[in-house]
Amino acid sequence: MDFYANFSRDTIPLIDEIYTRDVEFIDPVHRLEGSLALKSYFRRLAENMQDYEMQYIDKLEGDDSACLSWEMSFVHSSLNSGRPVRVRGISLIKYTSKIYYHEDRYDLGALIYEHVPVLGAATRYLKNRLS
Repeated sequence: MDFYANFSRDTIPLIDEIYTRDVEFIDPVHRLEGSLALKSYFRRLAENMQDYEMQYIDKLEGDDSACLSWEMSFVHSSLNSGRPVRVRGISLIKYTSKIYYHEDRYDLGALIYEHVPVLGAATRYLKNRLS
């Protein structure tokens, strides 16, 4: 939790202390295998994000797994005209001494689609029609 609460380009080397070398990382956009792929992905994220903030809402923890609900906020120059983007999500973590499985679930529309000019208008229109 501390890693993501303090995420930056400088914290990426800590991945080796937190995740196994063969970690499986899944989110709505990616399926990554291995800590090297995860580091590469996080480097790209850190280059493009500004004003990043992670707040945890709830945590359910078992002997070798945890489920975390969270809200992430960040600024990305290509999204939402440079204004903050907020998205809520849930992470499923499985671990022994280190994390070997990490799966994030979140609304991809709330994260990306709604904040791209033409696609955002279409996504908001469809959401309104469905509700």
